[in-house]
Amino acid sequence: MTLSEWYEDVQAQLNEDGISPTFVQPGANSALPIVFLNVHVDSDMSSKVGTLSSVEQQIDIYDSIDTPPAEWEDFVRKVKWSLSKVTRWQSLTASNSIDTSMGESTPLRRCMLLITLEGDY
Repeated sequence: MTLSEWYEDVQAQLNEDGISPTFVQPGANSALPIVFLNVHVDSDMSSKVGTLSSVEQQIDIYDSIDTPPAEWEDFVRKVKWSLSKVTRWQSLTASNSIDTSMGESTPLRRCMLLITLEGDY
C-alpha cells in the first residue's frame, strides 16, 4: 500500500462514519468540528523493497471551546475508532489542549493525535 492509498482509505472511512476530514490547513471560518490530517514524517526506508516501513502521522481535531467535555471526548473517541478500521498503528498518543493560534478568534479545543503507522507504505 502506498501512503497516498492510505490517505484515500482514511478519507473514505472517516466519511463513511460521518466525519469530514480536511487535508488543507483550516482557517478561522472553517466549520467545526475539524479533523485535519496534518504533517507526516517518513522513516525507516526498507532497503529491500524501497518502501517506507514507518510513518508518523499527525492528526489535529478541533472543536468549539463551548462543546461540553463529554461530547468532545466522544467525538475524539469516534475519530480514533474510525481510524482503527483502516490503520494498523505501532503507537497512538493523544494530547488535549486549548488552542489560541487563530489570533483574535475564540479559543478552540484541540486534540493532537500522533500515530506511528506500521507496515510498508
